Amino acid sequence: MASSLVIHIAAGEDKHTEVLSQDRIRIGAGEDCDLRLRASSLPSDLSAGGIVLELARTNGHYRVKDFDQNLNLTHNGKPLSLNAKIKDGDEVRCEPGLLALSFFPVRNLPTVIARQQTQVAPFIETAAMESAATARRDDAKIFLREFTRELVREIKLGTKIIALLIMLALVGGILYLGFGLYNELKRNRRVLEDQRAQLDQARAQNGQLSSQIKNIDRSNHDILDSLSLAPKLRNDFGGGVCMILGTYFFVESGTGRPLRYPEVQTNPDGTVVQSSDDRIQLTPEGKGAIAEFEAVGSGFYVGGGYVLTNRHVAQPWQADERAQMLGSSVGGQPRLKKLIAYFPDHSQPIALKFKTAAQQDDVAVCVFDSKDAPTDIPVLPLDKNSDAVTIGKTVVLMGYPYGPDRLLALRDDAEAYMIRARCGSSLETLLGCLSEKNRVQPLTTQGNITDFDPHKVVFDARTAEGGSGAPLFGQSGRVVGISYAIFTESTASNFAVPIRYGLTLLQRAGWVSPEAPAAEANANENTNANQSTQPRSNTPPNSSR
Repeated sequence: MASSLVIHIAAGEDKHTEVLSQDRIRIGAGEDCDLRLRASSLPSDLSAGGIVLELARTNGHYRVKDFDQNLNLTHNGKPLSLNAKIKDGDEVRCEPGLLALSFFPVRNLPTVIARQQTQVAPFIETAAMESAATARRDDAKIFLREFTRELVREIKLGTKIIALLIMLALVGGILYLGFGLYNELKRNRRVLEDQRAQLDQARAQNGQLSSQIKNIDRSNHDILDSLSLAPKLRNDFGGGVCMILGTYFFVESGTGRPLRYPEVQTNPDGTVVQSSDDRIQLTPEGKGAIAEFEAVGSGFYVGGGYVLTNRHVAQPWQADERAQMLGSSVGGQPRLKKLIAYFPDHSQPIALKFKTAAQQDDVAVCVFDSKDAPTDIPVLPLDKNSDAVTIGKTVVLMGYPYGPDRLLALRDDAEAYMIRARCGSSLETLLGCLSEKNRVQPLTTQGNITDFDPHKVVFDARTAEGGSGAPLFGQSGRVVGISYAIFTESTASNFAVPIRYGLTLLQRAGWVSPEAPAAEANANENTNANQSTQPRSNTPPNSSR
């Protein structure tokens, strides 16, 4: 039941609180009002009596007894009605206007507590009396704060201790849970770090294992490549290895007249007079046939119309002992008549023109002497990698040892006899017949590098006379050397010029490196080895080869 009523008045900037305990409370601007309001805070259409609102206590509750109908009063935002019950926190507002009344009923204490002597702090009583007597104490917050402080003082010590213990227990529980959570996170972090370290170690081991597997796989590929290297190179580049026929003659020093064979002398009966001297007697006089000599060797196509071979193949008299003899006896000077290249799978020979030769190393460059040369000849790639020439590495040699004799030996006896009978008048005629029948095919042999030095590569792939100028392939599938000599005392000592000397000569001759279609290794840069043997040229000097 409500024993009194706390009313908080807000009229613009003017705010204060009143506590009333009458059974009937009149609020307005009139002199007989229990709660007097300033006329300035009320609307001008206020009734003559000046009463805004009248409340009456009925059955322990305050209700609206009467109010000024001229004013637009609202109760909690709704139009005010008679007999409306006033509850804690209700608000009555005058619309429009700045007047607002907030009600807080104060209920009676319980019966048990009513029997005790109620002790109120003097400052609370003073504050309440000042609030009821003057409008300056207009803030109910002070009253509520002091009331709460006094209420806390009235709480028993045991209750306070229990509350404190409960708070300490809560704080301790929170700290315990936080500490446990921190330890758990720390342990999880340590576990994650250990797992990360194990994972890194496993990755490192996996990398090492992967590297070992790659090395093994590379070794297996090298073994397989070395086993299948010769057939692959023969299939890819065999068409770019040619047999070179060189024809030369001698002229008299000073006059330039060609040296001839002596005229044939006959007896009166018509028989030929036989000379007692087996040596060839050449002379610039007479009408005998001009003495011409033929020699064969090997070479290979490097693109752009350029062919790489040996110097003694492009200038065949340099390996001919007869040239030295004729030069000293009759003062003959050699002259190159023609160079002809015979490529596999091409029935027509290609005329070559000597371009240049190295002074120290047995290397020469020739070019096609025709603009109508075939364009489908495979280009042999040249290796610039300095590691390509190493002792023990596999090499493949592709050339024409023994010249046309080997090509005829591959034919059956009847075919070989027919070719010799029809085309055996000269090497050029014989090779022309073999080329027309597509019988010009290089010999492919495989071996290993046994030694090397800056100017020669020593290998044991089989070759013979006629194989000079043949390309020597390395494991990369590129040419690493140019075969130029054999050592007759040992089949494991054949010799090749490192390809870097050929590259230098080619570049000096104006050759531009083409794009190699099937190789990826770099070119050979430098080689080192030592060989004390003196090899002999493997290009036969006379026309009987």
